Amino acid sequence: GLPTRTEQGDLNMVLYAGHGDFPRAVYAPGTPEQCFELTCRAVNQAEKWQSPAFVLTDQYLADSYRAVVPFDLSALPEPSFPATETADPAGYERYAVTDDGVSPRLIPGFGEHLVVLDSDEHTPDGHITEDLDVRVRMVDKRMRKHRGLLADAIPPDLTGDPSPSVLLACWGSTLGPALEAAEKLRAEGRSAAVMHFSQVWPLDPDRFLSALQSAGKTVMVEGNHSGQLARLIRQETGHAFGAVITRYDGLPFTAGYILKRLG
Repeated sequence: GLPTRTEQGDLNMVLYAGHGDFPRAVYAPGTPEQCFELTCRAVNQAEKWQSPAFVLTDQYLADSYRAVVPFDLSALPEPSFPATETADPAGYERYAVTDDGVSPRLIPGFGEHLVVLDSDEHTPDGHITEDLDVRVRMVDKRMRKHRGLLADAIPPDLTGDPSPSVLLACWGSTLGPALEAAEKLRAEGRSAAVMHFSQVWPLDPDRFLSALQSAGKTVMVEGNHSGQLARLIRQETGHAFGAVITRYDGLPFTAGYILKRLG
């Protein structure tokens, strides 16, 4: 790649890389404020659902600077913490099968409970196993966390005209250029809106598909060659964007770049 340039080329990697199937959350902040808020949220979600959480940024966002209002720490969600004791130390199971997929997590050394961990497939009490039935139960247990992650997912933010003739969809740091492009379209008398995804996985179509369908033309704007989020949304919803504007020359998007290719 271009180590000192910018791109949004890693979405597919964080979505699909890993040993087997497991749920995850993926965030893509578009502003310095969102970098702070979503990093805190990612840590809390990883702890709450005991699943990986990723924050995707890029060189353009990292190199940006501007004055911001001091961060309001009191507005941050209360963090989740592991427990230190249990009423039944002898019966504690680190990987107990639960309805929501989240097993009790105790800190070692704070009581009589025994904490057994294993990165291989394991029984509920933490011992390595190749039992086929246990394997299926454990995979199903882990994947049930997806429901909780989906319920907690942040819907995309919609800015601009309702039922616009042109809707620019974007994620991460393409927010600013997309907003400026939409503003210029409205100045020309065209109705326009921007849909910004600050969380790109998991996606809940019930919270954004109708807005895409009500637009005259939907255009995805993203900094990679293949239109990775556009393909993901089509995979999850069936919605095909009317156009995908990509950039992968190492330079950040500008409103002019978007408008020139929008036509």
